[in-house]
Amino acid sequence: MTTLCTASSTRLFTPASASEKPAVTLARHGYLATAPLLPTLAVSFETLDAYRELHGTCPRLSVYAFCRALCALHRNSFRSVYVEQFTIAFDVYLDVLHQVDVQVARALSRDTPNWRMKNACALCLYALENEPSLPFSFLATMDGNSSLKLVDEAFRSGEQRGDSRTSRTDIIMPVNEVDIFEHEVQRSRQSSSPSTFSPAGPSPQSGTSVHEDVGEPAESKSICAERWRNAGPETHKKMFALFAATGIFVCICRHGQLLTMCDMIRSGELMKYALAIANKLMRVYGPSVRIKLGYDIACEFAKVLLRSSLGPHASRMISCVVPAFHGHSHNHGCQLNWHPMYMSGVGKEDFEGCERFFSASNDLASGTRLASAFHRHQAIEQHVAFWAVRKHVESGKFIYDNYRQALQIIEEGTRALAIYEQDLQTGPADYERYLIQEREYLSGLKSEPPELALNERYRQLDYLIIHAGITGKEITAIKREYVNSHKRVVAAEETVQRLEDMLEVSIRWIPASTEYKTMATELQIRKYRGALDNLERLVVQRLFELKKLGWVSPGYKLREKIAKALRTRAEAIRNALATYNRLAASLSPPREQLTWEGIMTMVSLGEFDLLRDARQDIRSQAWAKPTHRDAMQTYYNVERAREEIQRLNIEVQRLFSSMVDDHVDHHRATCAARGEKPMLARELEARQEYRGVLNEGIVAWLRKTAALPGFSGKLEYGHRIGRDKTLLDGVPLPRWALRVGDLSAGGVDRVNEHDVDDEGGIPGAGGLEPSNCIVDFCEALGDNTDSA
Repeated sequence: MTTLCTASSTRLFTPASASEKPAVTLARHGYLATAPLLPTLAVSFETLDAYRELHGTCPRLSVYAFCRALCALHRNSFRSVYVEQFTIAFDVYLDVLHQVDVQVARALSRDTPNWRMKNACALCLYALENEPSLPFSFLATMDGNSSLKLVDEAFRSGEQRGDSRTSRTDIIMPVNEVDIFEHEVQRSRQSSSPSTFSPAGPSPQSGTSVHEDVGEPAESKSICAERWRNAGPETHKKMFALFAATGIFVCICRHGQLLTMCDMIRSGELMKYALAIANKLMRVYGPSVRIKLGYDIACEFAKVLLRSSLGPHASRMISCVVPAFHGHSHNHGCQLNWHPMYMSGVGKEDFEGCERFFSASNDLASGTRLASAFHRHQAIEQHVAFWAVRKHVESGKFIYDNYRQALQIIEEGTRALAIYEQDLQTGPADYERYLIQEREYLSGLKSEPPELALNERYRQLDYLIIHAGITGKEITAIKREYVNSHKRVVAAEETVQRLEDMLEVSIRWIPASTEYKTMATELQIRKYRGALDNLERLVVQRLFELKKLGWVSPGYKLREKIAKALRTRAEAIRNALATYNRLAASLSPPREQLTWEGIMTMVSLGEFDLLRDARQDIRSQAWAKPTHRDAMQTYYNVERAREEIQRLNIEVQRLFSSMVDDHVDHHRATCAARGEKPMLARELEARQEYRGVLNEGIVAWLRKTAALPGFSGKLEYGHRIGRDKTLLDGVPLPRWALRVGDLSAGGVDRVNEHDVDDEGGIPGAGGLEPSNCIVDFCEALGDNTDSA
């Protein structure tokens, strides 16, 4: 007999047989023991499930905080041993849930290799028969984050307990799959490569990713490598020896679903992690897909990818794009080639999904940095599982918001373009030509030639000799009286003579000579460019620091440090702006003066490069005029919005069809398991009921989307490619699926936004009544954790 003592009562549990162990007896009555043979502490399954759900919602909630709260609810004193005992029970509980997941996956025929990755996002991957083709099979983005570090055991105090357990799922890539690309960057630099790249990817005609019209931006490599640490040399991407794992590198689809990820091991954000992700995408999804892959250094990564061993396949399957926000920190040449605005086929996707994922996963850092490698992976896997459900629930609202935004852009943009076309006498062909002309102009902005630099140096030395009054007679006097000064003059003379020989100057320049005046102008231009570069650098740094202020709960010291840097930067920007305006006025013809509002607009559009070439005045060019540029931006914005509508029309039908097929799979698996495995059948039925509740809210958003004026898609069931069409026969459809039938018949009703919005209760709970149930459940937690 097992005695269960709580803070307020004592209960006796009778074993089913004399040989039944106490842990089994407790489990039959809803409690999980913390020891297999002679447990002294047990935790109810309800309490373990409560912590799992609470931690999934708030990853900052630690076991320590939860145990202290439970002790307070029980009116017991807290002991640190409770934390260790609860962790043991929670590990076992998660292992039990995993074994249940394995049986459920087997019953649903979802246990094949890479099934999770192939079905991670229905909107991206649930291809249907007879659906319109898209330029890209799906859109994804990847990036690294250094918050989820793991301190090496060698730097921890005390004796570390060995833990040989490994990850339960295939979410995290094995280290050996990543390390095969460790030396790819060095090999790619040694191999020959195309000199030009197509950000838009291979064209159907050429089958190659070489852009035929647009060359590589002249300043792309140096500026991107300077501004982005992960675009710099691999030898610079090091990390303190303190950390065994320095973060994670993830790949996420445009709807927020995680496709795959890997650990960053004892290093910064190396190219091998991005190459490993690209390799897995191509290997899992097959050669028939075309992926548009976002990366904050896509302009540099695309070169490495094409030069690597993956190049032949990657040139057909993957093309890169710089995310919308990160793109504004690249030079304008990069933006014209790599920004989503100028990428055909990407719609209004911003490719910033990784930042949204990291904003949530960063909350795990405090509980995983000193954990074991297994517990760190376990926490990440649990977070990803909750994140997947959250993104699935939000998929309906995602479609509605994007559809409404795209329709609004098309409506307003079309009106604006009509006005531009009337006032400017322009059309779509002109806007396409403007983009080509601007690309050609920026591709011609090369760094100054070596002979120009030599001319500058020669002119400066010549200026010193002439304006300092150093003649032959005075040189003799200096030689007699000041030996050190003479040595400097001799060195200057020798340098001038050497430069004269290199430049083939027969007669030394004087202020009245034409060459001297030309180089004086060039020197002024050089100063102007330097002032412009300095101004842009300071403004971009300010943009990054303002972004950091948007981080979730930055620490006090970090906030103070950023605020101080911003104050200093603001003064530096004012000084840099004054210097620029002074030098701009000294040019011939004078450049337009800049204001504070003007430079903030230019940094958001990346238009600093348009001021960089002071040798030719482009202000008379149509593509350089502000009104024409606004018209071009509006045109491309409308084009991307139309592409977004095309993709959303496909995603609406994919999402609805996947939910119907999921219902059918659960129903058939439940019926098949009822005879021999009734417990499994009950689990399948419970999961089907829960997914039905979630799908009810998703379909409400889809109905609201279909009710939008201008909706051009179909909210109806479609057959997945390769799926047996007879599976639907004889399966009763849920209520949410039957309601969609009204839409197919044309009976679209206006769905009230309050019917699907959960602002009346706890966010994500589904309404006020479920929220009240959650509150009642949490208030009763004190009765669910007991000591034996």
